[in-house]
Amino acid sequence: MSAAALRILVDSREQRPPPFPDGVILERWTLSEGDYTTEALQAIGVIERKSGGDFVSSITHDRDRFEDELRRLQGYRWRCVIVEDDLTAVYRLSQTHPNSILGSVSSLYARWDCPVLFAGNPAGAGRLICGILRRWQGRVETERAAPP
Repeated sequence: MSAAALRILVDSREQRPPPFPDGVILERWTLSEGDYTTEALQAIGVIERKSGGDFVSSITHDRDRFEDELRRLQGYRWRCVIVEDDLTAVYRLSQTHPNSILGSVSSLYARWDCPVLFAGNPAGAGRLICGILRRWQGRVETERAAPP
């Protein structure tokens, strides 16, 4: 697959996907978990995208629901959360202490093996989603091509 031909599957419930780099083809699918994957990664890797406000809500008021979501993601080899804001914006959006936000980010990685990446803005989120999926897909292709 050429670098310009990446086909990204977008969950049909995703209301406003971020802008993606030129050459990326978006296809609407109903994904059981996560918001973004590729056909080759459907059972292997997913990305959950959140706005800054949604992330704050997920780690505070909706923590139980978010942890249920993370529990379901455990069946995937690769998973991550991409936040369409930077960390300082998340601090401003939250009524909680910055140490609590950092504690939650640390916990998501340490407890759920799910890194949280801050993309800065929607365009950054689109580039980051594309880059991660492309690299995960490359790893899968390399592993499949390796002799047994």
